[in-house]
Amino acid sequence: MRKEEFLNIKKIEVIDLFDYYCYEIEIKAHNSISIIHAPNGYGKTTVFKMITYLLDFYIAGIATIPFNKFIVEFSKNIKLSVQKTIFNESKTNRLLQSSLNFEIIDEKGKAYNFDIQINSGTIDFIKDLGIDEYIRRTEMRRRNSSIEEREVIENYVKKYERFKEQLDSICNRVNINFIDSNRLFVDKQKIRNNITKRNMYIQEEMQGIVPNITLNGSYINENETENIIYDAKDILYKIQEARQRYSLESEKKDRDFPDRLVEYADSNRKFFDDIQIAEQLEELEQKRLELEKAGLVLSGKKTLAPTNSIDDTMRKFYTLYIQDTFEKLSLYDEIKAKLELFIEIINTRTVFSNKFMRIDNEKGVVFEPIESKSGKKHFIPLEKLSSGEKHDFIMFYELIFNSDKKSVFLIDEPEISLHVAWQMEFVSILKKICELNGGQAIIATHSPDIVNGHDNLLISLGVE
Repeated sequence: MRKEEFLNIKKIEVIDLFDYYCYEIEIKAHNSISIIHAPNGYGKTTVFKMITYLLDFYIAGIATIPFNKFIVEFSKNIKLSVQKTIFNESKTNRLLQSSLNFEIIDEKGKAYNFDIQINSGTIDFIKDLGIDEYIRRTEMRRRNSSIEEREVIENYVKKYERFKEQLDSICNRVNINFIDSNRLFVDKQKIRNNITKRNMYIQEEMQGIVPNITLNGSYINENETENIIYDAKDILYKIQEARQRYSLESEKKDRDFPDRLVEYADSNRKFFDDIQIAEQLEELEQKRLELEKAGLVLSGKKTLAPTNSIDDTMRKFYTLYIQDTFEKLSLYDEIKAKLELFIEIINTRTVFSNKFMRIDNEKGVVFEPIESKSGKKHFIPLEKLSSGEKHDFIMFYELIFNSDKKSVFLIDEPEISLHVAWQMEFVSILKKICELNGGQAIIATHSPDIVNGHDNLLISLGVE
């Protein structure tokens, strides 16, 4: 089966947003970062919401936004669009009689359509029970319908299934992450979605090895409404998950190490000489220290180098031991790179006042004062950080830990609550994150300090 390539956004087009604005937003193909710049009220946030609503197929959200047509064009010439038609406009209720006409054009140019008639009752039903349940109940009506009506309903259901299959295919190739300007408090739906995705990922990756690893409801305390609490716990969870993978791989390798060593000792395969063994052990120790600093492994004794009087059998032992250990520790490479970048950004590239963040082996994210009058060390509770510091932490958590090569980040007003000096650093920091994780980032801002000379990334909406 051919592995599908990831998608990114090439163009966004909106017609008659708020019955006025029309935009064609061309995303420059050679840049992983684009900056949409416009004054307040031009619909930047609404454009981001519409992209998210389309990919999530959130009909209730789409229906409440005044527009005529909205189109998102992806790479591979794939297009996803929705057009709204008002049949009976009412001053009190614009949803009285209207329709949403969805269309997907696949990379071969084939069109898939789905239309839905909407009113207040339909929207309330879909919002509470979902579009799939709405379609299921529509299908159930066939039992009491005439032959002609049954055929119409059957065709409608099949149309939906074909459209939804294509939409799911797009969603498997692009992951839209909307970082809202109102990001301090927990979106319970986001948590539920993340739990579902995480459990599915674990089941796929570890099926048959650790079938009982799941994230149960006790992970989230409903009273903890601040996003920073949830995000810090999620970082700790990711660390624990990486340790679990390391433990499983260690157990597997250690179990058959004696048999592999005997086979290796009796073979003519190459092995490290004394200088190489010393160099490799030193490199291995350096990697362990880096993992310890990132909060991934516990501190321990330095690995001892062999004495000068060793024979070829011992050299083969050290060779196999070194190779095994590097392979096991490589399971930490991805989370280690993300933690190191996160720590670097928070501690050196942002404006946390007299605070130092580190990753504790047991507690996870910990903040301590750099200086204190009493000279005593103490932890600073996450909820006691300033509003700007929380915005900073939450945004970079999302960008670093919830992204991969198929991620498209829609970042709304990153400048909120943040110092001008930090704003001027933002695009440079974002470039480092995109280099690490891949993916695409589109920023909506009206801050010239965010742009800060990156005019080649700039897309202006109706104003230069």
